[in-house]
Amino acid sequence: MPEKTIFEKSKKNWIIVLIICLLSVAVIISLGFRSYEESRSIVMEQFSERQLLLSKQISSGMNEFLNEKTTLIEIMALHVSGATPDVIMDEFTEVYNKTDGVYVFEFINETGVVTMGFPVENTPLGYDLYRSIRPDDSETEEILKDTFESVRDKKETKITRPVRLLEGGLGAFVWTPVYKGDEFKGLILAIISIPDISDKFMKNYDLPWNILMIDDRGTILYDSSGKYIEGIISMEALDISDLLNVDQMIGKEGTGNYLDSNASMLLAYSPLAWRNQNWSIAVITPESEIDSLINSVYVKQSLFIEAAIGFIMLGSILIIFLLSRWNKALELEVAKKTGELNESNSLLQDANTKLTELDKLKSDFLSMVSHELKTPLTAMRASSELLMEDGSKMDARKDIIQILIRNIDRLTRLVNNLLDTSMIESGQSKYTKEVMELRDIIEAAVGTMKTQYEKKGLKITIEVPEDLPRINADKDRIIQVFVNLLSNALKFSHDGGNVEIRACESGNHIEVQVKDDGTGIHPDKIDKIFDKFYQVNNKSTRPYDGSGLGLTITRGIMEAHGGSIRAKNAPSGGSVFILTFNI
Repeated sequence: MPEKTIFEKSKKNWIIVLIICLLSVAVIISLGFRSYEESRSIVMEQFSERQLLLSKQISSGMNEFLNEKTTLIEIMALHVSGATPDVIMDEFTEVYNKTDGVYVFEFINETGVVTMGFPVENTPLGYDLYRSIRPDDSETEEILKDTFESVRDKKETKITRPVRLLEGGLGAFVWTPVYKGDEFKGLILAIISIPDISDKFMKNYDLPWNILMIDDRGTILYDSSGKYIEGIISMEALDISDLLNVDQMIGKEGTGNYLDSNASMLLAYSPLAWRNQNWSIAVITPESEIDSLINSVYVKQSLFIEAAIGFIMLGSILIIFLLSRWNKALELEVAKKTGELNESNSLLQDANTKLTELDKLKSDFLSMVSHELKTPLTAMRASSELLMEDGSKMDARKDIIQILIRNIDRLTRLVNNLLDTSMIESGQSKYTKEVMELRDIIEAAVGTMKTQYEKKGLKITIEVPEDLPRINADKDRIIQVFVNLLSNALKFSHDGGNVEIRACESGNHIEVQVKDDGTGIHPDKIDKIFDKFYQVNNKSTRPYDGSGLGLTITRGIMEAHGGSIRAKNAPSGGSVFILTFNI
């Protein structure tokens, strides 16, 4: 009887131990799943933020690219107004070869006939918008005529929605009017290849994600996965069409999720506004990507649970010890993954900041170009109207023609500065170097500016040693450097001031200082004066115009010669620009 009682008591103890074990295992598994879900929720939130930053980065980059292309086309339209066909074709050829993403440039005359284009093989020469040669596509013909008339009458650039090109892929049509005064000369039609510009920006993102671009009608413009056909309406192919279409048509950005073939997908989208076109960039990622980020953590958890089941009989103390150790390892691993995601988010935020700076640079460019074009164009228009009056005297007509020539020269300098800056930044500038005397270059530059300096009563002092070593450089480019600096000194010096040019040998290089006694530069602005389009903004400089590119070009030329340029304020007033040339 006592043996039976002991046996029953032992059996009861084992049952209690078994129940405790099962409860302990259940508690451990429950805590594991709870920890998994909390960690997964944190990672998913941060992952969604990262996706949204990526979509913003792509949309900002493409917006910058497309608007720069549109501005370039508008500048080209101003440049070719009144030009001969040969000049227009040269302009098309040069811009086409120096840019990317353009399928074709076409010139449509005032009657709606395509008269020229580049590349020629992509140009429908002789095509007449008002005499359709495609009767089976009358709707498209009507759209083309309406667009032509709208651009002509409103005198502003218009972009039409992408259509399928003959060679495949989609292309967006950019219509820009060409006017000579009030006379309509025709328009430039540039077709931007959507696949080309999309691949340009998407190829940098070698990720297992799908990047999708649609327009405000829900048409798929680009799909990096190749799953969907470009040009179809997204609602015919995607379960997310309602979310994307509604939100992007009102310019929203956000995140969401949806099911695709029973797989849960994460979605982040940002708007892309290109003039009158409203598109949307969406980054789509399977939720399984998040699971893969934290799988390594929960492999350790699974191993621990298996070990806990085997050793839980050793006692609650051992269980508590193991549980504490596991929780600590889990927290460290989650903290590590969270840190990696935070670092990635920080990199994306830095990239977004740079894109914001690029956007500001674009705004500065547009502001500068609009101002620099408006002033001479207004003067040219007024002068042209005076020339048309019958009562103009010959002397007055000569003065008016001189005004026209000066303003044409001003516009030419602006275009040349823009082209020089573009070629310097793209590394396409060519230099013909030869060994020469630095004094000859300085005297040539001074001679160029002599008349302007005499008008203002400025005195130029040149101090160049006779035994100064010769330099190996492109003569015309280095003359351009000194002319830019002398023009700068002329602009900011008072009447009757002094400008000094001194050169000396210092170690293995030659140092040249160009000093004026003008207004000087605010210390906070010295580091910015070589930036594109930057102009010092204070009361003393406000009366002077300029593109803000002269010092940028000067720095580019010096660096291409292996030299450098820097600026400082002179102790006695004015500014000093210091050039260094390698010997």
